[in-house]
Amino acid sequence: MGTGNSSADAVGSLAGGVRMANIRRMSHLIRKSRRAAAVFLLSFSAAPLSGQPVGEGPLVLRLPASARLASMANAGVAANDGDALLYNPGMLSYARGLAASLQRYGAFGTAGSFGTVTTVGSLAVGVGAQFVDWLAPTGTSYGDAVRPGATGLSDSGGVAASSSAFTVGVARSIKGVRVGANVKYAEDRFGAASDGTVAVDLGASRPLGPAVLAVVVQNLGGGPRLGGTEGTLPRRVGIGYGGGPYPLWERWDIGMQTQITLEGDLFVRPAGGVELGYVPIDGVAILVRSGVRLPRERDESLVTGGFGVTVDRFSLDYALEPMRGGRPVSHRIGLRVK
Repeated sequence: MGTGNSSADAVGSLAGGVRMANIRRMSHLIRKSRRAAAVFLLSFSAAPLSGQPVGEGPLVLRLPASARLASMANAGVAANDGDALLYNPGMLSYARGLAASLQRYGAFGTAGSFGTVTTVGSLAVGVGAQFVDWLAPTGTSYGDAVRPGATGLSDSGGVAASSSAFTVGVARSIKGVRVGANVKYAEDRFGAASDGTVAVDLGASRPLGPAVLAVVVQNLGGGPRLGGTEGTLPRRVGIGYGGGPYPLWERWDIGMQTQITLEGDLFVRPAGGVELGYVPIDGVAILVRSGVRLPRERDESLVTGGFGVTVDRFSLDYALEPMRGGRPVSHRIGLRVK
């Protein structure tokens, strides 16, 4: 009886130690996210009062960058696909392969993205690009077109506009925490005016329980200025938790992504999504996805959805975004290679 009690006490002590270690890890990441939030708020409040920014640009930095994640409410802070650096450089160490996607907004708006990640020694290195071309309504100013919460890429007009970004990121593990940073050049073109800017992202992540806890600060830097109109970068602080697929029942798997972000205008934005997968044979999966978010843009919907097919290392993804205000449904299709 004494031996049994000693064994039970040892197991209980070990379990308690594991729980305490997980709590300490989570507390460490939360402290990091608080510091990141402080940096974000300081950089936001440091914007000059003279010539107060009237919009958030470049616009492409506010749009989805993945077909898979677009179908899950664009919750990508803790995602690990090939385009992970476009959401969080702190996830680069988990990501492999490449991902590319295209999206249509009505008859005149087209957006796309590409990302790839590889390993160089102890470093994970990522490269990505994003673009969007659209026609803004005639008479619209640049400030109106990029005003927070005012995107309307499906609204046709006579003003040619575009936005693009090129990103390079690097990440590595430091004392069990995977940290990363991006540097990006992004620009907006609106009518005959154009301007670009350099921005920085910082991120960190760590396994916690069955998934990964991640934090990110995005788009630190100065905003563009077009035709005398000054904009600010779409700064964002986020914390996310996601992972999968996890075995659910026989040939069924499930995965999830959740996040909450603080936007540059102090809008708090929760989002999350799930993907349910059916595996008819080894190496093949059919997935159905859905997500829910708090809309910020005037044309965004509350719910998104989509599906995917995976065969070995290749995945074909489709996302559907119902647009508000009577606008046509937006479709995004993507290819991922692990």
